[in-house]
Amino acid sequence: MNLEKSVQQNKKKAGPGLFAVLLGVFRRCLCDSIFVQMLASFYVIRIVLLLLKIIGRLCAFAPECMVRACCVCLGYLVPVFQPARARGTLKNLHHAFPEKSERWRRRVFRESCARIFEMGLFLPASAYFSKQRLDRVLQVDAATRKTIETYIDEARAGKPVLILLPHMTLSEAVTMLPRGFDGFPSTHTVFRPLNQPKINAWVAHLRSRFGMHLLSRREGYNGAMAALRRGESVGLLFDQDAGKRGTTITFMDRLVSVTDLPGLMVQRFNADAYVMLPERVGLWRSKLSVHKLPACESATEVSYHAHRVLETYLRRDFDSAADWLWLHNRWNHQYSAHKRFHIKEKRNALELSNQLNGYSATPRKTRLWVRMPNWLGDVVMALPLLRAIRQGRPDFEITLIGKAAFRPLFEMLGVGDHFIELPPRGRGYLKYFYDLRRQYPDTYLLFTNSTRSDLEAFLTRCPQRFSMLRPGKRRPLLTDSFKLPVDVDETQVHQTHVWEQMMRSYGLVESLATAPLPREASPAGRRPQVGLICGTENSPEKRWPVSHWRALIEQLLAACPEVEVLLYGTPADREITDQVAAGFSDGCVRNLAGKTNLAEFCDGLKNCNVVSCNDTGGMHLANMLGTPVVAVFGPTNPVRTGPIFDSAAHIIQPEGCPATGGAPIIDVTSKRVLDAILPYVEVAGT
Repeated sequence: MNLEKSVQQNKKKAGPGLFAVLLGVFRRCLCDSIFVQMLASFYVIRIVLLLLKIIGRLCAFAPECMVRACCVCLGYLVPVFQPARARGTLKNLHHAFPEKSERWRRRVFRESCARIFEMGLFLPASAYFSKQRLDRVLQVDAATRKTIETYIDEARAGKPVLILLPHMTLSEAVTMLPRGFDGFPSTHTVFRPLNQPKINAWVAHLRSRFGMHLLSRREGYNGAMAALRRGESVGLLFDQDAGKRGTTITFMDRLVSVTDLPGLMVQRFNADAYVMLPERVGLWRSKLSVHKLPACESATEVSYHAHRVLETYLRRDFDSAADWLWLHNRWNHQYSAHKRFHIKEKRNALELSNQLNGYSATPRKTRLWVRMPNWLGDVVMALPLLRAIRQGRPDFEITLIGKAAFRPLFEMLGVGDHFIELPPRGRGYLKYFYDLRRQYPDTYLLFTNSTRSDLEAFLTRCPQRFSMLRPGKRRPLLTDSFKLPVDVDETQVHQTHVWEQMMRSYGLVESLATAPLPREASPAGRRPQVGLICGTENSPEKRWPVSHWRALIEQLLAACPEVEVLLYGTPADREITDQVAAGFSDGCVRNLAGKTNLAEFCDGLKNCNVVSCNDTGGMHLANMLGTPVVAVFGPTNPVRTGPIFDSAAHIIQPEGCPATGGAPIIDVTSKRVLDAILPYVEVAGT
């Protein structure tokens, strides 16, 4: 038994037999043979070409209703096999037509998908069209015929002409234009050749059979410029994806990158520019419209006017909207994470584009959603970054997401265009964010650091989700996380500047706007007011003792009897403020804790001559409103969470306390706080 086991083990270790090894070597040599690969490629290409011709012939002779039904069915498969691209298309339609219903936009999407397959089948099918059917492909009315005849006369006189074509369903039909006019001038069309020479030769033959001369893009644009130099005509497809080398303008009120090449050609050769739109009127039938562009002072203006013609057409009705290739993402300009929050300055023609459109400012159509922190102090510390984002990306439509109590603050500051309130916790909490996916945000920025907020962003299906990744933490639901450098000691850096490092990595270049809100002068004869915030939103150890607050009030009233002390806080702080105010007359000390909403709280702080407080959200609020602040710190770190705005702020810590905090707050005396308050009260009193 042991011998049999040993033989079986040796067989397993020996591996495959000699015959199997030789067979494997022969098979590999055969498959890797260059000759075999070339032979296989040769037959595959011939088979593909044969299939194209068969499909074209079948489509040409099949009833139109059957071909149309096949295209519609194939269009329904796009969301199944290309879900990301389908959602991107619906997002673009939602941005372009926000006034339309979701049902209308989905109809446009489905129709556009069906027409893409119509476009793909048109060229092979047109090879087998009869003369009568070719006559129906490109219809020209009297007005358009007159414009084309004018263009023909100019071309005969040696005037160079540039024809611009957008990516429409039946752009290929324009190659049939020469067959409808006698003496049509020599016209060259720049096209992108296919990789397979045999298939490319067949496609090139179909495109040039009526007199168009094809110029390969792989050979550059020298042939096109030579044709214009000779006084001939050149046709170019224009799109909105020129990348880093393009010029930034607005199209459908959103930023796109376009090439100035058509405009440069027009200016260099003093050419006339036309936009040709083959408007689909039925299956493989179109009506041609021709638009002559006005004389332009710059190359960018040519691109602008061409896109203006296209935009006017797309906004006309349902059929025209569906006649464009929406599946291509035309608005991916500056979409990468490292430059998301800055518009490139080079070749930035937004000012010119806005001027030509009659806009006073760049339209806000790129959707940025910002998940704000949950604490008031953190919200205020994030405001300088929102201001910088607004300056760097004027096209951003900023939607803030946060607690309902923060709405009055955001409305007062105007840093956001919309506000989404966090729903109550419960069963419908996550569904609430899933339902928001139909609003199609472009970018989701999170100032929070929790898995729950990451899940909120993920459920909206936003394609870009940005936030900070601290050492030792995982945030897999983010798409682009900023990894905080290990050598950054957050105890030595203010929270706002930590966030700033994250935003710099996403392309923000503008300096932080830390100027406080402008303050109005106090009315003459009004009593000086001192605001006191005795509670805190979270940690009790940050609170200065009640006895110290009472001592401060007694000393303040003794030094300045005309002063009015106002106690602020939340309803939870009422117990503390009741103890602080006990025994003082209402004419000197008013207890407003729990009696003001956020808007009234802001108005009260703004009217105070000075505010004294613990390390709390009200401190940051008063600092942002431009009110001088005297803040008492003990265990917490003012370097990290102190006031950030450029208004007067005095940080008082216990004697001998490190700058980063850590000492008991009880060790701060009322005399030190009083000395910091009195200059603001005495100046106001005099």
